[in-house]
Amino acid sequence: MKIACPNCAASGSIPDHEIPEEGRFLSCPRCNHGFAVRKPQPKNNAYLADTCPSCNYSTFGDERFSTCPKCGVMVKAFVERQREDAQRRRDQELLARKYSHDVAPPPPEQESAVIADFVETLHPVNLIAWGVSLAALVIVGVGLWGLVEYHGGDIQAQLSAQRDEPVSAWYVFLHYGALPWIKTLYGAALLASGLLFMKRSARSLRVLAQLLWAAIFFVPLYFIGGFVVWVMEPIPHSLSGYFIEIVNIVLMTALWCIPLFLLARFLSDRRITSVVKL
Repeated sequence: MKIACPNCAASGSIPDHEIPEEGRFLSCPRCNHGFAVRKPQPKNNAYLADTCPSCNYSTFGDERFSTCPKCGVMVKAFVERQREDAQRRRDQELLARKYSHDVAPPPPEQESAVIADFVETLHPVNLIAWGVSLAALVIVGVGLWGLVEYHGGDIQAQLSAQRDEPVSAWYVFLHYGALPWIKTLYGAALLASGLLFMKRSARSLRVLAQLLWAAIFFVPLYFIGGFVVWVMEPIPHSLSGYFIEIVNIVLMTALWCIPLFLLARFLSDRRITSVVKL
């Protein structure tokens, strides 16, 4: 409320809840004149409350207010708006029942439950978990297919016949057998983290983020490694070939890493972190 010194007319304001019902004695900071201040009496149509219906602010005493000193909501306007909303919902339910002849509308509880289940199904955590699990199944399938098609002995014999020196089994494994194993193990770990993430597990959130960052670092290294192997091959290399290979590395790295980076960043969003279990 606004106050003014009766001696020098200096004005100011003080919260209503700081003035007790019996009044308060103040001293003017300008002229040091003392005067009593009393809380204005509310109008007859004002709503008085000791707890705000909007922000739940409470005076924890006998003091009441018509306007919340914390959020500024008028108690009367808030209560009347709630009553109008409740009346509007009742009118809509009556109209729906009046003009529905063939199919009876479901009870409000069932309809709300169906909507809640549908919204929960489309929650970002579920969408990410399904997408990650599907991608993990594809990666595991590709890795297992590569392991089935990998025949180290035949590849070693073929490469040894094409070169002057025999090729070791480790060379064959690193160049042809390691990648299918990496895909299979990575896909299995990604599938496990996706299934646990669907259960709102905070540990799976951390593991999933780590797997995504591992893929972000592995993809460019994989393409760069392939480029190095291509350069070391005993075949003629042209300047245009180098340019095409470098452009291919940049484009493929961006194609794979940008979506993974955005997904890894989205995992730290509040919509994700606020629902996982600690």
